[in-house]
Amino acid sequence: MHHTLCALCETDRWDQSLYPEKLPPASFTPETFSARRMPDRIHYRMVRCGNCGSVRSDPVLSDDELARLYLASRMTYGAEAVYAGETYATYLRRCLSLTPGRGRLLEIGCGSGFFLERALDLGFDQICGVEPSRDAVEQASDRVRPHIRNDCFRAGLYPDSSFDMICGFQVFDHLAHPNEILQACRRALRPTGLLFWIHHDLGAWTHQLLGERSPIIDVEHVHLYDRRTMSRLLSKHGFEVLRVFGVRNRYPLHYWLSLAPLPSRLKHSIMKMFQTSHLERFPLSWNAGNFGILARRP
Repeated sequence: MHHTLCALCETDRWDQSLYPEKLPPASFTPETFSARRMPDRIHYRMVRCGNCGSVRSDPVLSDDELARLYLASRMTYGAEAVYAGETYATYLRRCLSLTPGRGRLLEIGCGSGFFLERALDLGFDQICGVEPSRDAVEQASDRVRPHIRNDCFRAGLYPDSSFDMICGFQVFDHLAHPNEILQACRRALRPTGLLFWIHHDLGAWTHQLLGERSPIIDVEHVHLYDRRTMSRLLSKHGFEVLRVFGVRNRYPLHYWLSLAPLPSRLKHSIMKMFQTSHLERFPLSWNAGNFGILARRP
């Protein structure tokens, strides 16, 4: 375990205890660190910075341990990935008029590459992905697998000024060193290149209402942001913030039910009832508490 600092203030001077840790035995397993698992309320001690309002986990596992767990994690959301890819492509399409070109795109935390395929469909000449889960990379299609590195994104992984766009979806709040990642992104982007993130919004009414029971209070999330703190963080690293917007996600009803803050036994009973009625596959679209942010390297 190692101590963390506020990403914006880079100090622990104003830390305020938010939630005590909930780490039962066997908390640190590849299953726990597999994306989009059913919420289990496992999390580190959570603190809020009294100066800027950002929230983070402290302390957290070492970088080596986190890399080991993500490497062995499983991708079990193949059905939902189709819907996620459609959502991310929809918002990317709205940003295309601002791109310096559709030459080369990098996705950080690309899973099986389901979004990378849509980026090719939208006209990008070259796509690259970085994904720490070996299982996710193995599930990628032949169309994109050769362009995915089974690794964690970091400085020096790609040459400077390599990409017209770098993006990441539901990944930025997993990163233990966001300042280092943003500096690496800035170097890897070409001048006027775009940085595009979609992730949880700490300020959303859903999370404000649920508090510690919110699905975003999770052992995989090291730093949590709202629209204001994320904008400030990007500006801190010299990015020009162009757009900040709410995101409507579209998933089958059974996926939304899996996220509901209900007792496990009750949740499974409701999901089983919907399964027998065939309503579980009904797609539902709403903003459950995510936002997107688009920024430019000057």
